[in-house]
Amino acid sequence: MSLIFWLGQVVFGLTLSNAACECSPRSAPESSAAPVATSSVRYRVDLDPDEHALGGAEPLVTVVVFSDYACPPCARTWKVLEHLLEDYRDDLRVVFRSQTLPGFADGERAAEAALAAGAQGQFWPMHRRLYDTMQFDRAALKQSAEALGLDVPRFLDDLDAGVYSGTRIRHRRQAVELGIYFSPVALVNGRPVIGFRDEAAWHALIDEEILAAQARLRAGTPRADLYAAVMDGAVVAPLEVDDATAQQRRILAERFKAAEAPPPQRAEAGKRYAVDAGVAPTLGPADAPVLLVAFMDFECPFCRKAATEGIAELRRRYPNDVRIAYRQLPLPIHSAADSAARAVVAADKQNRFWDFAEKLLAAPRLGRRTYAAIARELGLDEARFLADLDSAEVAQVVRDDLVYARRLGLDATPAIFVNGRYVDGFRGAEALAADVEAELAHAQERIAAGATRETVVRTILDGEAIPPNEFPSADLPQ
Repeated sequence: MSLIFWLGQVVFGLTLSNAACECSPRSAPESSAAPVATSSVRYRVDLDPDEHALGGAEPLVTVVVFSDYACPPCARTWKVLEHLLEDYRDDLRVVFRSQTLPGFADGERAAEAALAAGAQGQFWPMHRRLYDTMQFDRAALKQSAEALGLDVPRFLDDLDAGVYSGTRIRHRRQAVELGIYFSPVALVNGRPVIGFRDEAAWHALIDEEILAAQARLRAGTPRADLYAAVMDGAVVAPLEVDDATAQQRRILAERFKAAEAPPPQRAEAGKRYAVDAGVAPTLGPADAPVLLVAFMDFECPFCRKAATEGIAELRRRYPNDVRIAYRQLPLPIHSAADSAARAVVAADKQNRFWDFAEKLLAAPRLGRRTYAAIARELGLDEARFLADLDSAEVAQVVRDDLVYARRLGLDATPAIFVNGRYVDGFRGAEALAADVEAELAHAQERIAAGATRETVVRTILDGEAIPPNEFPSADLPQ
């Protein structure tokens, strides 16, 4: 997709002589060996808890690369980066971020294919195949999955259901926050590199950054904290551009904004849907006449309020009449949401879901260290917990909840269903209690008509609710 790079040329006024889009991805054009960074300003780009990265775990230099699989200059850039990793070894870390142009399905499909392969431990082999083949239709992607020994039905289901569209969109939003609407763009310890450059140019910049990092080490910064220390002084802003470029960027921004419009088919507040707990752990009596299912994002501040204010109050008021289940809906706008969802599911493998969820909702910062610390605090088998956190089985539980939520047309959290009746968002503890009171009264009518406490929820969901095959986006794969 040479248009993506062409747009980058328009936005930043680069010349096509630096990275001719028509070139084969395997034939790098001539480029200057002058210093590669376009600016000495450092821009903040935080790392997500579960990055796809190559190189050292505690490097001197971190390069975050926004790229698109349908962009030939991106392919050439990654070839250079692979060579640099061989040269610098543990001193260099290269982090992948996708940046796709809205409306170009090939690039979007390819990014999600790499992420779907990553869920099966094959991100980098798929990443390399995508750039080598530049073939992104379904048949080609299936062939790549077969060649890599993936679980092909799961891989294709993940593509069809858009399981990793959230991650792709999150990457795009991270790029847009930096004023990046094109690719390739790399940030080298926060310093922007726009377009393709050859190895000599990259060496000049990386060597410069290594010297700066070594000075920080001598001044007492621990190696593990180098990147965080660099980011502490980085700018939180879009890349600086001139007035003409800013106008072009505004035009492109409208296209990106339109691409993130809400789904046309969404669950409607007040309607009743046959939403059950699935395999999620529940809190409260099994025969409770009210089942509350909340789709939660553990990085969502409104979810925290719903859990700590509304749902906590329900547990106090109705200890015998309400059963509660949390299902997972990690949103793409939250970088740690997916890993947090997997963490609570991993804790559930040791029967500590609710304790872990409570501490996670109170944690000031999410990430792998936080998850491990909570596991230790709760006395979990930490090694087993971390293995489960990274397991395909736990990822599948989160995926299943995500697909279920997508079929309901949910795109915000918390999404709460009280005996299937949809409550859109959290409006306060008293409003939620009123919803429960109404459902308790309705359940009592059903019990008076012959249902039992054990069967009343199922009776309501089966007899009055919209069935799964009629959910707003029921055409998505299960």
